[in-house]
Amino acid sequence: MEQKGEEEGLVEGIFSWSAAWCMMLWIIALILSVGMGLLTYTGGGIMRISEEISFIRDQLPPYGPAEQPLTNQGLREINEPFRYHLPQLPLYFALSSASLGLFMVCLFTTLMLLELQGHRRSVDISWLISKGVSVYMSRTLPCITVFLFGGGWYVYVASGFGTLICFIAGATLNMVSAKVGVNTCMASTARMAYAMGEGLEVSVTLGMRSGAIGGLLSTSLGLGGMALMWLLTLDTTSLSGFGSGASLVSFYLRVGGGIFSKGAEIGADLVGEMSEKKLDEERQVYELQQRMAEMEALRLERRKKGLDELEEDMMDKLRMMEEEMQDIASSLHPIDYLDAVGENICDVSGTCADLFESMVLILSLSLIIGARGSAVPYFFTSLPVWIVAAGNLACACVAHRSHVRNHFTSRQVRWYMRLNLLFVIVFVQLVQILVSYFEYSAQGISFEDFWQLTVISIMGQVAPEICVVSGEIFTGIEYWPVRTLAQNAHLGVVQVVLQGLGQGFMSTILPAAVVIVMTMLTWGFQGPSGLAILAASSVSGTGFQGGIASFGAIATNAQKIVHLTTYHSMTRHRANLCAQLGDCTAHAGNTISVVNAFSAVFNVNLTLLAETFTRRGIDYQAVAGSPLSEWSQAGLVLGVAMSFVFTANTTMSCLETSKSFMRFCQDAPETNRQAELPFPSSHYKALKILSSYGTVTSMRMVFNPLINTLVCPMLGGFFLGTRGLMFLLSGSNVLILCFSSFLMNAGQSWFSARRFILYGLLKDEHGKSIGPDSQQFRDLGVGEMIGGPFEDTSGPALNNFIKLVGVFALVTSDLYDPTPEETWIYGCVAAVASIASIFLSRYGLSLVLTCITAFLRQRQVQREHMEAAAEPDEEELAALADD
Repeated sequence: MEQKGEEEGLVEGIFSWSAAWCMMLWIIALILSVGMGLLTYTGGGIMRISEEISFIRDQLPPYGPAEQPLTNQGLREINEPFRYHLPQLPLYFALSSASLGLFMVCLFTTLMLLELQGHRRSVDISWLISKGVSVYMSRTLPCITVFLFGGGWYVYVASGFGTLICFIAGATLNMVSAKVGVNTCMASTARMAYAMGEGLEVSVTLGMRSGAIGGLLSTSLGLGGMALMWLLTLDTTSLSGFGSGASLVSFYLRVGGGIFSKGAEIGADLVGEMSEKKLDEERQVYELQQRMAEMEALRLERRKKGLDELEEDMMDKLRMMEEEMQDIASSLHPIDYLDAVGENICDVSGTCADLFESMVLILSLSLIIGARGSAVPYFFTSLPVWIVAAGNLACACVAHRSHVRNHFTSRQVRWYMRLNLLFVIVFVQLVQILVSYFEYSAQGISFEDFWQLTVISIMGQVAPEICVVSGEIFTGIEYWPVRTLAQNAHLGVVQVVLQGLGQGFMSTILPAAVVIVMTMLTWGFQGPSGLAILAASSVSGTGFQGGIASFGAIATNAQKIVHLTTYHSMTRHRANLCAQLGDCTAHAGNTISVVNAFSAVFNVNLTLLAETFTRRGIDYQAVAGSPLSEWSQAGLVLGVAMSFVFTANTTMSCLETSKSFMRFCQDAPETNRQAELPFPSSHYKALKILSSYGTVTSMRMVFNPLINTLVCPMLGGFFLGTRGLMFLLSGSNVLILCFSSFLMNAGQSWFSARRFILYGLLKDEHGKSIGPDSQQFRDLGVGEMIGGPFEDTSGPALNNFIKLVGVFALVTSDLYDPTPEETWIYGCVAAVASIASIFLSRYGLSLVLTCITAFLRQRQVQREHMEAAAEPDEEELAALADD
């Protein structure tokens, strides 16, 4: 139960019985998983045997079983079934790891909820934002469910009941992780804002634990669900349904959430420019910060001179300043709080759903390649599971806290966070080396295989973080590229835009080089099986990386609350520092998504290649030259073209959403705050209306990108055949690796340079801070306006685009022939259907929504007239009183 602290005016924390009961549940699950693992290790478990279609011609699995569907002198043939023992021990280890991860999620939730929520005004702002998030999620998830019915029907027809069950499980678990993750992270915002007054260590620790709720929840549910589905279905092909369901949910949450977020942010700017009464929040926050710094300097100077510090005088001034801040919070237009709503939707639910999708997609494809394309299926299916499960276990341990001291800068805190990731890398390598060594001792693999797998696994874990560091150098406030961009902003808008774009292009060089070298070495070492291990290793730290990405949204919203509620200079300094750190970690989550998307689609392409040639009885590893044709060249061009079309779709959707918000705020007076009510009641109704409108608008705007995505593999497959489709995937995958990084880093560099000025870090020749009233700040605002949709929508959404294209290509691969002589007519039908669907979504849905809105508004007017007619007027009341 929620109570107020009477003496301090604080809102106390609460105890969650639900979280406590869930902790007990996951402890029981952990005990059962460990018990089953021990039984399996001692030979007392239940034998589980899987039957697959072989991609290669090789000896039968060395560990049996003896009974095989076909006997051909101890060999397994291409496109023929074979059996092998399911790797139960690593699967039970995965279930144990997932159970521990979910236990830690419940523990962190309990500890977070018990923390003081803070002062009433902070709690009110957090409550207001959480209501907007709840409106969005409650309306979006049912809409996603409708799409899942259509996808589930196709999966059932194409692949059967087992794949359908996996499809439902993947989609459901992804929605649950997104919903629970964003709700718990919202509950921590006000608590973190209050903790910033206590110290940097306390606030960062609370933020890390709160962010880990979303990160660990998504990876633990994904890992546990995959392991359980494989134990039940005994078929790696069915597991592709798990990734398919997760992909649809992730696409909608990431793309729709990005459109909502940036549309609301740009729409708020447009509304603000047209409203004379809107206060300039950034300018006033900067001025208050400067005045507090001047007061602190005056106090210290008087103390040095031995003069009276006039404490009462200073307290009166600080009280006046606090009243000014409260006026800012209550006077803001409700749409200004919609930006914070979008921040949580995009950076918490969107990022965690995206990382969930990448992990389950990579793991399922690694199992398919390991089972059907390797000589030792037991080992090459177990090793990816060992790696991902060990990573999740280590992430659950290190998410508890990081080494932080109150005097640390944001860069120091970020580098100490990397020590947590280093522990994850070391632990995973210990498990991987131990498992591989046992296999080498049993003569299942050679010593050359042993050391090559170790190198591949290390590369897979280190490469994503190298890409993150490269991105941070070009986008972090404390690094020279951002400082240079802010310093050169006085040269004008052209300089700002061109330098930001140039830094975005430069930032792609190192990540592209790392990924190229890593892929070439891996292919040379172990071929397709090595690439599967490489991809699995790259997602081993997803639990921790998703947690610090969620930390970014929590810290950003907490900083906004601090600047609107407190005058304490150190609290505001810590808020700025945590916001800098949060921008960095949120951007790191997006960068990780780029690398994971590339790895996932590379494995999709390998699986598609193997299945295509296996059906024809050809060894896919021996294919050379024949795929290179006019169809493959056309596939490369089509992949590039469709990627740019998708980028244009998402960018234009952001702009259309922002203009819709502007028009809606102009035409609908109910979107204004109710001045007669106290805050936050004055903003609640308007924010709820705006959130509902924005949700419906983003739903409509996401149709075009979704149609663009689904038709892409169909055009490639029908018009160009399987060969063209594979090159479509390859070309667009490489393009998106660089293009997505460029868009995100360029957008973030403009954003960071503007924050560099807002925090008072840019000085003139006299050492005086240059603030938001400067021309530099305004010019950087143009860059931020351009880069906003790139950074939060188009850039990250490209990763979901290419993953869904790959998944849909794999699911529909039976529809395509190697060459398109007999299928091009179906491509024409798909093209016409997609154009008609785009027309319907753009104009038909707009017309329907306009009619529904007009009808509901008319009913509201009629209801108000009826209520007014039913109320007796003052003369009637007076007559009744006289009687």
